[in-house]
Parts: sequence; C-alpha cells; structure tokens
Amino acid sequence: MRISAISDDKLREVRDKIIKKNGSCTSEDISNELGKDTLDPSTIRGRFIQMGLPLSKSNTPSEADLKPGELKKATQRTMLEVPKAEFVVPDELKRYIPPDDIFVGYIERPIDKRLALAYNLGKHPITQGKQGTGKTFAHMYYACTHKLPFALFSCYDDFRLAKLFGDKTIIAGTIKFQESEFVKMIQHPCCILFDEINAVSNANTFDFHALLQNRELFIKDANDGKGKYYKLHPECRIGFAQNPKSAKYIGGNIKGSNFLGRCTYITFPEFTKNEMDKALSKRYPTLSDEDRTKFVEYYFAICETIDQAQIPVDISIRQLTNVIDLWMHGLDLKHSIEDGMASILEAVSQPKAKDSFLKIAQAVWKELMNSKGGMKSYYISNKKGKK
Repeated sequence: MRISAISDDKLREVRDKIIKKNGSCTSEDISNELGKDTLDPSTIRGRFIQMGLPLSKSNTPSEADLKPGELKKATQRTMLEVPKAEFVVPDELKRYIPPDDIFVGYIERPIDKRLALAYNLGKHPITQGKQGTGKTFAHMYYACTHKLPFALFSCYDDFRLAKLFGDKTIIAGTIKFQESEFVKMIQHPCCILFDEINAVSNANTFDFHALLQNRELFIKDANDGKGKYYKLHPECRIGFAQNPKSAKYIGGNIKGSNFLGRCTYITFPEFTKNEMDKALSKRYPTLSDEDRTKFVEYYFAICETIDQAQIPVDISIRQLTNVIDLWMHGLDLKHSIEDGMASILEAVSQPKAKDSFLKIAQAVWKELMNSKGGMKSYYISNKKGKK
C-alpha cells in the first residue's frame, strides 16, 4: 500500500479493528497491521494527534456523533493533552529513571508541556536559551514523569557518537568489541539527552543525521569487526540542549541545516518573579516571606545590571540558590553573596564589576551598610522560620 493511499479514515478503521480484537491499540500495532515499511509508529502517532484522536479509548465526544467538519473543532481544546504511554522498562534499566525527590522544588511551566508534546510525537527537540532557564532539567523531568530511563551526555568538540556504542577491548588475548550500556538503553523505551550539542564540531555531527533520520546507525567496529546496524526502539526519545552562541557564550558551533532540519526547537524563557518566588518557597519552606522577597528582588536587580552594563556573564537561579544555601548554613550574608554569586566576575576577569553586585546588595539589605557608607559583614539567623 502506498503511503499516499493511507487516509485518516483508513487509520481509524485499522485502529478500531485492533481495539475490537485486543481491547487496546498502540502505534506499533497499527504499523504492524499496515506493514512496517508503510508507516512508522512515530508518524502514526503524529497523524492521530493531527486528527485530535487518541490511539486507544477516547474521552472525547463519539466520532460517530460528530458531523463532518466538527471533529477538529471538538477536540482542539485537548490538542496539547497527549496521552502518556505505559512503557515496559526492563528491571536492569529502572535504576536510570530519575527519582521524584530531585524535583521537590521544580516548577512545571507551559514550556514543559510543549517539550512533552514534541517527545510524544516522536520529534527530536532542541531546548535552547540562557543558562539557568531549565533547559536540561526539563528533559530529566520529562523522563521522571513518564518513568523512562534517562541518560545525559555532555558534548565537546571531538565528541563522537559512534564511541557511545562501545569499543574494542582485549579478552583472553583476542580483540573483541564490547557493547556499552548505551546500547541497552536505546533498544528499550528511554530518554537520551545530548547537552551542549553545539559544542560538537560540525564534522562530527554526520552520525547524528543517520540516527535521527533512519533511527539506526552502522558501527563498523561492532560484531568483532564485521560491523553491525543498531536500531533505536520506537519509544527511544532523543533530545538536545544548547546555549545559542552569543557574546556571553562563545564555546559553540553554529549547526548547519542538515542537522537542525531534523529537529524541533523550544526556546526556554527566563523565570518570572512569581515563578522564582514559588520555586524558592518550595525549596526553602522555612525561609520567611520577607527574606525570600529580598533574595528575589536582589536576583532581578543583578540581571538588570548585567544587561545594562553588558557584563559578559549570565547569572541563573543556580547562583541564587548557592547564596541562600550558604547563608542558611551559617555563613554571613556578605560572604554568601561573594562566594555564591559575585565572585563569578573575578572568574571571568571582571573583578571591578564585582563591586556593583555588592552595592546592589546594600540597596536591598540596608543592614549591610556601615556608618561610613561601606559594606560590613552581616549575619541574619536562619532559624526565624517566619511565614
């Protein structure tokens, strides 16, 4: 059957037939029924999303009750509500599923739903934006909420995808190819993230083309030198993260369209004051409202100063939590700000700009000022616990 001959009506017909027989239906079931060389599971999932229909049981109005042209209108409101699949993960890989407790202070935003939608449609999302906007953590959060094994690979200029599959070693005096844990993961439902993807030289991205386009890669050293094709599991998700090249981030290579054209793009926004306040409230439940408000005020004043003065550094929520952690564990506020945030300017050879960070602190915490207008060491007990 030609792909162009498979209409939406035909897909619904096949789905209903499988549900009647088995009681449920997956995109793989439909692909097998049509013939594996006709439509792949990810394309089938995308077709049903475009129709606004679930693959299995529906909680939307009955299709039979809808008049022609009303189907899309009736289901538009739930278009982003992509049903979560129940993945079968072998016990040996379950230890790679991110635990819930690392997301205690996580704030779920609409951007997280967009990332989940891209993954569930079988796309290859690239999350991009300033550091500290949650790009990398969002992929891990997706894996956690979908109970998928997760692996993160930090890329670099000479990063070679083929090396992840294994390498040659000597066993009993004979050269053998030993497969890696990566091979086990991609042959089961999982989520793989390549962080800092734009650090990889463009010459080393060609293996990614085959992996994303054909969902398989030929490794010539495998099978003891005979070579082997490794195929991705239909529910193996592959995503990327990057900081776009800028005056503050100069370590990346701009990727060509032959790589970028195989991906979707999600630009992560910076946290708003309300989101920041909510995140800190969840992370530090004993922190008083007054103190939390001052830390948030300080953070946004620092960000504004960096933009206005064009200081070549980005400050993220990570630096703010560094300051709060140090302060809540007994370090005085002045040194908490220095060690947790302000001294980053010395690390990037901007020591004079450090004074501006401390002067902003004086404006937020009036208690930091001494009688001569300078900055003094100041300690606030972290045991107030006011709410």
